[in-house]
Amino acid sequence: MGLLTPRKMGQKDILTTVRSNYQTIFVTLVNFASYSSWTLLIKWQFKLYGMNFSVLLAAYQMLFVGAVSSLYLLATNRFKYPTKSVLLRVLPLGLVRSTDIGFGNAALRLISVALQQIIKSTIPVYVCVLSSIVLKKAVSYRVWLALVPIIGGVILASWGKLTASWLGVLMAVTSCIARAGKAIINDMLLHATTEEDRLDTMQIMSFESPISGVILTVAGVVFEGGAVFEWYSRTDRSSIPTVMFFNSLCGLLMLLNQWSYISIIKHTSSVTCQVLMNLKMVTLIFISVLLFNTQLLPLHVLGMCVATVGCTSYAFIKQHEEAALKMAASMSDMSEPSPVRNQSISRRNELV
Repeated sequence: MGLLTPRKMGQKDILTTVRSNYQTIFVTLVNFASYSSWTLLIKWQFKLYGMNFSVLLAAYQMLFVGAVSSLYLLATNRFKYPTKSVLLRVLPLGLVRSTDIGFGNAALRLISVALQQIIKSTIPVYVCVLSSIVLKKAVSYRVWLALVPIIGGVILASWGKLTASWLGVLMAVTSCIARAGKAIINDMLLHATTEEDRLDTMQIMSFESPISGVILTVAGVVFEGGAVFEWYSRTDRSSIPTVMFFNSLCGLLMLLNQWSYISIIKHTSSVTCQVLMNLKMVTLIFISVLLFNTQLLPLHVLGMCVATVGCTSYAFIKQHEEAALKMAASMSDMSEPSPVRNQSISRRNELV
């Protein structure tokens, strides 16, 4: 019997590993399919229906995500009311999220999917800059060096394309800066020190999405109200339900993308997640080249490869530094005398 025990434990470990690998593959496929489909659907409906009100469409998608996530939390008894400190973080989160989605969708009207994805690879640069300015966190020279190939690769990959629409490029960069801010605030909410201030992914989306939707709705009515009436007057009424269906689908894809992104980090690591995100970016660029006839030169492909190497190096360095900080913290906790040990030492001194 004793000889059979290790064998059973080994089989159990193998089954656990296989199950974990299948889960990783599944959430990766969900992430790639949801993000790629969401991006391509938005670009496709702009070209098909000739819409000039991307902000209002983004507002509808965000409100849809907020409704679905809130209903899910209510059904699973996980909905909780935000505390004051959570509100102070959720409100700016809704602002940067609406900026990210609104400007990102608007950029797709003016520039290609390929150029938008190339610009998005610069997000680590803005994360480092905002972390050092807003959070006063020191960024090591290794991290700054890892940003050099990212910036250089993006310059090569976008060579000759940035002049296609400076407004579209500016919107894409603004979206990247907002997404970097979103990443920082999300990290603060996911790893809050107290349980009442800590939120999971669905809870964050249930709070940020309605706020973002309201902000985008107000901005859309102010800046795009005339475009909506103009489109409504010239379009076939029978196509309106189709537009509503596609944007509801985009909202669902947005929800799946956010959930799968966090799940990839949970099942693997931040390095693996970054590598997968880079592969997703490159694959999406080539898909858009085939669908929308975007021209790519060998120089552009070289730039994408350099930027991908830079993003992967950035993720490796960040994970290594975080692991070193955790180890230093654990060693510090072990070196501190425990209360029980302090009590016994004090008691011994009293007896002496």
